[in-house]
Amino acid sequence: MAHATLRLYDGYPHTRPDLQDEVRELQTLLKQHGYAMDVDGLFGRGTEAAVMQFQSEHGLVDDGIAGPQTWARLLGQAPPAATDLPGTTYAANNPGLLAHLNEATKYRANIQTGAQKYGLPLAIVGGIGSRESGWGLALRPPGPGGTGDAVQRRAPTQYRAGPLPPDGGGFGRGLMQIDYDAHEFARTGNWQDPAANIAYGCMVLAQNRDLLARKLQLSGQTLMQAALAAYNCGAGNVIKAVQAQLDIDYYTAGRDYGKDTLNRAGFFAAHGW
Repeated sequence: MAHATLRLYDGYPHTRPDLQDEVRELQTLLKQHGYAMDVDGLFGRGTEAAVMQFQSEHGLVDDGIAGPQTWARLLGQAPPAATDLPGTTYAANNPGLLAHLNEATKYRANIQTGAQKYGLPLAIVGGIGSRESGWGLALRPPGPGGTGDAVQRRAPTQYRAGPLPPDGGGFGRGLMQIDYDAHEFARTGNWQDPAANIAYGCMVLAQNRDLLARKLQLSGQTLMQAALAAYNCGAGNVIKAVQAQLDIDYYTAGRDYGKDTLNRAGFFAAHGW
């Protein structure tokens, strides 16, 4: 079973109460390994100190964060292979993301096709669909033919006379929320078809990744976060943010789009994606 990455103050009512069960499991394992421990579901300084001591004694980086390597050692399992995919701070049984995962499974063959064509990790595509549309659950109507992002915009423009698209839907189109103003595909393409929509979203992400690798000389998870941020706010804004020494997500929705989508991707990866 996959476990969430746990750190200081997880499990507390004002931070991540949804992680209390996983913190209790961590504390139980630490206690079984001989560390004095209250199994209360609260990742406080005592738990952090025990994790750091365990890590130090087992040749791990003693950062006090219980990630995949630490969980594996505690459970007596082989350590996971190195990967460019992130961990996740989401609980393995997070109900919202489990619902997204369940919906995404309906389109997994399409997701695999798009991910393979453009050289993307499957979990990254899963994370985008989760953030953008909850894999259709957050759309109106729910499902691949729904739209989102119905916030009015400046009008008139080249493609519309009013503040919303002329069909009355939102600007985000389909599972991957392809933007009506930015992409011809969202205006005239077969965006309601899951396979076509997912493939187009994968293409956009891959184009952002390749452009930002050339322009900014990024790699690994930093490059992927930048590509994801560009999926939301455009590559030009990501370049502007980096050149101004701002956070990669500075111009994204909530200023956390890339980071949050990577976090969701980690959840998908932990569930076998």
